[in-house]
Amino acid sequence: MQNNNVTDYKKELRHKILSTAMEMFKKHGIRSVKMDDIANALQISKRTLYEIYENKETLLFECVREDHIRARERMQQYALSAENEMDIIIGFFNMKMKDLGQIDPKFFAELHKYTNIMTFLRSSHEEERSHAKAFIESGVEHGYFVEGLNYDIVLKLGEASMNYIMENKLYLRYEIQDIFRNFCLVLVRGFCTPKGIERLNGLFGKP
Repeated sequence: MQNNNVTDYKKELRHKILSTAMEMFKKHGIRSVKMDDIANALQISKRTLYEIYENKETLLFECVREDHIRARERMQQYALSAENEMDIIIGFFNMKMKDLGQIDPKFFAELHKYTNIMTFLRSSHEEERSHAKAFIESGVEHGYFVEGLNYDIVLKLGEASMNYIMENKLYLRYEIQDIFRNFCLVLVRGFCTPKGIERLNGLFGKP
């Protein structure tokens, strides 16, 4: 029983560390947040923190990975109750807009310096591409997305646009939420049928 209690405590502490650290990284930027700051925020010793995460880079990687998994699970849960593909898009848009509103642009600029994290994110995006294709096929079948487009090209154009935004750090010149809203407005409308656009107008407004 004692061992189980210790294990449960470590799991709970690990979860608290990841949640608190990621919130601090997003709010203040990665560079300005020290391991001391995270330990103080959690009211634990720095030694305890280092026993679980040997350095800041390891902690950051786990924060990004866990954050990515949680976001994916939230969308999967939302999709179970959504009526159609357009509602899933709107749910994703609202979730991202809320999340982006809590992130300092420095976070993105500094994140790009960590090669292992960027490799993980690129790999995750590649895995999600097959799910995106299945999602689009379903939207075509239900009359929301245009039939006959090469969606491999559409998805790659979207990825290229996002890569350009990140590599050129447009988020330092424009509001990140405004970038995301315009990105979605142009990309999603481009492959929506009149039926799909009518549903989107409730979110984006008419052009």
